[in-house]
Amino acid sequence: MNTRLSVILPVYNNFPYLPDAVESILHQTYSNFRFIIVNDGSTDGSAEYLCSLNDPRILLINQPNTGQGAARKTALSRCQSEYVALMDADDISMPDRFFCQLNYLDAHPEVVLVGGQIEFLIGSVAQRSLPAPIDHVEIEARLLQGRAGLCNPSLMFRTEPALACVNYPSGLLGEDIDFALCMCERGRVANLDRILLRYRIHASQTSLGKTREMIRSNRYAAYRAVFRRQGLPEPTLDTYLKSASLFDQWRFSLEAWELVQYRSGRILIATGKPVRGFLRLALLGICRPFSTIRRIAQTIASSFRGTAN
Repeated sequence: MNTRLSVILPVYNNFPYLPDAVESILHQTYSNFRFIIVNDGSTDGSAEYLCSLNDPRILLINQPNTGQGAARKTALSRCQSEYVALMDADDISMPDRFFCQLNYLDAHPEVVLVGGQIEFLIGSVAQRSLPAPIDHVEIEARLLQGRAGLCNPSLMFRTEPALACVNYPSGLLGEDIDFALCMCERGRVANLDRILLRYRIHASQTSLGKTREMIRSNRYAAYRAVFRRQGLPEPTLDTYLKSASLFDQWRFSLEAWELVQYRSGRILIATGKPVRGFLRLALLGICRPFSTIRRIAQTIASSFRGTAN
């Protein structure tokens, strides 16, 4: 299939959200793409749903469960298009997402990767997220701190530089930042100043242990990038963990707790439990006032602007 765009969707036990994610791709205003779906060993009915799809743009690949990063790598190896868009199986792309990103990349040849603003989707309620940075310098600065400067399922990028980065994912939860930092070394990156994606938040994302691992992995990805840019051998995870001080370990746990409280508070507010939700955010504000004040203000504002999906 000769197209300018391939769309990658890894799937692992994503019911009941998967159909909405797939339909949001199939009904894009820009429709000339190849849709590569990797069923990564699902056991919850996702495989049966995917097999029922009848669209000539879809290429379905079934494989044993090896993780989201490996599934993306499998899909990327099948891409022969100029551009690739990422998607997660529990999110929803806005109808004009591909049209906007393709036009931007065509108009900015120096840009190798572009994302966009997102809304949080909690049940059927959409809430605006904090604004993502637009400029390459600020995005890269955040990434080098191990912070999210880009929303991975909102990304579209040029295939050629991405193939040079395909081996960079660490196999940890920080593989998204690993990939983005590698792409920063091959050109400029950007975020569009418009909402391109509804990013779903649900209770399974509020595990303290998993969140702590994600934050630690993000820091490790940034640590590796610093060494790589200095032409030095990239340190192993064990080396990084041995170099982390007790303060660093405490900070990982504190930031994980902060993120879990923030997401849990937003879930409670969106699901009709505003008192419990705002109490949780208030506790977060007391413990982490400077890093939380913008989040609380945004949550209050967005709770009044929430719209049904």
